[in-house]
Amino acid sequence: MSKTVTIKTNPRNKPQPSVDDLDAFVHDGVPPPPAPAPKEKMKRLTIDVAASLHRRIRFACLQKEVDMATEIRRILSEQFPV
Repeated sequence: MSKTVTIKTNPRNKPQPSVDDLDAFVHDGVPPPPAPAPKEKMKRLTIDVAASLHRRIRFACLQKEVDMATEIRRILSEQFPV
């Protein structure tokens, strides 16, 4: 004995809004921020510093509420421009 089952469309399956509609809804008319620049491949740099220097760097970064690695990258980028 075989039974036939008819599958109806789910009324909750509404047409999905476009990406532009979603962006407008989320940003309420404010344009989205620019796409981030493609990340460059990172290389590890290991250096030894005096404990007192490390403490000063860490303390300064805590005061600025920035990550130590980010701050050191910024300093190195300023010292060695492209």
